[in-house]
Amino acid sequence: MTQSPTFRALEQGPTYAAQMVTEAISTAPGTDWRRWYRRFAWSVVVFTVGVIVSGDLVQATESGAGCGESWPHCDGSLIPSIGDAHTAIEFTHRIATTALSFGFLGLLFGAWRVYGRDHPVWRAAVWAGVFLLVEILLGAVLVLFGWVEDDASWGRVIADVLHVVNTFVLVGTTIFVAWFAAGGQTFRIDRSRRTDRLLLGAGLAVVLIAITGTVNSLADTLALSDAVEIDKTPIAAILVSVRGIHPALAVLGGGAIFFVMIQLSDVASGTALKMLIAVQLVIAAQFIVGVLNIALLTPLETQIIHLVLADTLWILLLLLTARLLTSRVPEPAVP
Repeated sequence: MTQSPTFRALEQGPTYAAQMVTEAISTAPGTDWRRWYRRFAWSVVVFTVGVIVSGDLVQATESGAGCGESWPHCDGSLIPSIGDAHTAIEFTHRIATTALSFGFLGLLFGAWRVYGRDHPVWRAAVWAGVFLLVEILLGAVLVLFGWVEDDASWGRVIADVLHVVNTFVLVGTTIFVAWFAAGGQTFRIDRSRRTDRLLLGAGLAVVLIAITGTVNSLADTLALSDAVEIDKTPIAAILVSVRGIHPALAVLGGGAIFFVMIQLSDVASGTALKMLIAVQLVIAAQFIVGVLNIALLTPLETQIIHLVLADTLWILLLLLTARLLTSRVPEPAVP
């Protein structure tokens, strides 16, 4: 007697279910699965930004030790009793990171089954998974070494800087998963070309501004803490003394990126031109929010908006770069 698929699924369990899913993906029309994969990839991009914001919320509210110095457990258990707001914020961030990990597993599995290992989507998804793993490990290091809340040590400074750089790379690789899934072509930076140099400089400026912003945020956290005596804590004193670097660099760097967009307007058209204008608008909005952030003494609301705008600027700049470098037009002659 022939067994029904349902009976075999119940008998063989998850292995048979996974086999059925794999066969369904293999035999379904490719365009349908690729359309769903594109939507899923962009959903992961949005969710990644949300997780980054929740991580910033952890630092801004000094909730880094909300689960104690234990990882991956929270207060010694996988599901802790929520005793205060700090525990709730830190635990929520960890749950969101776990959910994001499953999302990246979905990106990897889908890239393998829908596009194959020779496609740029697969390579981008692998790199995105690697940088997500690094992101999780850096978060674990901060907790396990106690580099949270009122800690003022060079280890925390270095880990925070590595954290923000890896975050930008993580967002970038995830963006390129979605870009290649949507049919975008591969590209490379050619530093002999003016357009490429301008885009590379703009990207490096964004990352450098983000690094100084992270140091500035840490300095604000220590300066506002009742448990840290700035005069008696050399590292905290240094961080507080250089807080002016970030606003100055943000103004200069933001102005430079705005000027770069003007320079690139002669090689941009259609969607690329709209992205270019969007970058300029985000820079203007970021300047306004930055001024408010300083004037209002860095309230949580403006910090979150500031971070979201920074991520938006980075995403727009990457997409603009990809579009311009895959649809090159002859560059104007330089006199």
